[in-house]
Amino acid sequence: MTSVSNAIRPTADTATVEFLVGQAKRGLVRIPAFQRPLKWGPEQVVELFDSIYKGYPIGSLLLQKSDALADKVKIGPLYIDAPSTHEALWVVDGQQRLTALTVGLARPTPVPILPSADDPFVVYFDVQERVFKESPKNGVILDTWVPVAQLLDASGLSEWIYNWKHGTDAILRSAVFDAGTRLRQYSVPLYTIDTKDENVLKDIFYRTNKAGKPLEWKDVHDALFGKPGESPSTLRELADELSQLGMGRPDEKQLLSCLMAYQGLDPTRNITEHYRRSPDVLRDAVQHALPTLRNVLSFLRRKAEIPHLRLLPRAEPLVVLTRFFRFFPTPDARTTQLLVRWTWRTFLGKALFNEQTLLRHGTTAINGKNAEEDVQALLALVPKALPSELQFRLPSRFDARAAASRLAALGMTSLTPLDFETQQPVDVAKLLEEQDVRAFRIIVPSGGSTLLHSPANRMLLPGSGSMRQELKQYSYEEHAVVFTSHGITADATQALKSGDVQQFFEQRRKTLEQAAQQLGNRLAGWGQSDRPSVKHLLTLTTNV
Repeated sequence: MTSVSNAIRPTADTATVEFLVGQAKRGLVRIPAFQRPLKWGPEQVVELFDSIYKGYPIGSLLLQKSDALADKVKIGPLYIDAPSTHEALWVVDGQQRLTALTVGLARPTPVPILPSADDPFVVYFDVQERVFKESPKNGVILDTWVPVAQLLDASGLSEWIYNWKHGTDAILRSAVFDAGTRLRQYSVPLYTIDTKDENVLKDIFYRTNKAGKPLEWKDVHDALFGKPGESPSTLRELADELSQLGMGRPDEKQLLSCLMAYQGLDPTRNITEHYRRSPDVLRDAVQHALPTLRNVLSFLRRKAEIPHLRLLPRAEPLVVLTRFFRFFPTPDARTTQLLVRWTWRTFLGKALFNEQTLLRHGTTAINGKNAEEDVQALLALVPKALPSELQFRLPSRFDARAAASRLAALGMTSLTPLDFETQQPVDVAKLLEEQDVRAFRIIVPSGGSTLLHSPANRMLLPGSGSMRQELKQYSYEEHAVVFTSHGITADATQALKSGDVQQFFEQRRKTLEQAAQQLGNRLAGWGQSDRPSVKHLLTLTTNV
């Protein structure tokens, strides 16, 4: 046991991303042998860069300063000739983040065009939308996408901008420089320990990764409860199984919360607390909950009109519904209707209640004895009417992960969008499965409109590239039904063809807002009677 006098005292500091990546390029960053293999995919890498760009916390790094021999160091797909040094920084905690930053920013250019399973670190900054994108599977890179590898060196970026197609566009040029500055100057909390005892490092690594990190618990769950030869038994296998329903692959962290609710645990608390009380708390939960989660997704698609998890505005209903459907896998028509209302009231009434409170009280409100009583308890947690000032308004910027953009997309799907060529309904779920965020096609690629980046400039339609020229080739008179199915009126069509982009967006904004409001009002049942079924009321009367 380490004595108090010899206790490890880490040095606390901060370091910029530019500094950390620079140290890695010099061969000063080393990976200890006990570290786990890299597990991140493109989604996590993109999310890391997005968090840094937005100034969100990304957690601290824990490094050991010690000796290192000269070596060819491997960091992801990069190989670095590293000199011998007494100042090497050995990564105790933060390997995934440091690797993503180093490979993403310091890799040679041009970057690989096509993605590969062992190299998820090719990331682009979409200057037009101000978001980060992973390398597209079809290899088609838009000319407004800047490889993040261009952003690390400020002087090199200036030279690159000079030859860039959009280098004369002051707004886009400024956005590129701003992104580079944000990434380079972002400060990461840094703890450095000075010890040569690898056993101490292993102990620190184990303690760091087993407790106090709720977002890492999906990995801990799989390590503790996964059973070789029994599938599904891990969260990854559960997500894979549910993805076969055609609604997308559920987020594993959300599935962990669903399992907690299924077991009657408080999903707002750290799973570590539950695990300490009972190490078997989630044993076999994956297999037991699978049929229930299938029922939940079926309910969301068939009754709540959420065709794909990409369009689910909020995750809280998914968690609470798991608890409800555990006890009531086939609720009657009236209960189902009220459950739809509760679901949509949680989507639309966000400003009227606390999310954590809804999760906690939602799961505890379900006692599993009577479905109609439990759904009444859920309805009591959300507003019965929506104030006029909270009526849906189209967001100024489209973000496929944001609730407002997803509600706008649901408004689009409620219009039953048709294909211009076949005039048949677009299979939105299949489209999202195949094209992900690229399913939301841009209509007008550039311009000065204030709504250029809003959902008013998006369509759910197969294909690639912007839609402006395609739309111009269709006659409104001959394709009125199709235009209308995409929220495009005759006036909007005329405005687009005449070049009045702002008027086109204004017209479509109104149509999409109306569609989303009508969908929400219909399914949330604002102001309507939420009484139980007549059968249940008669039962209560009989028992009096």
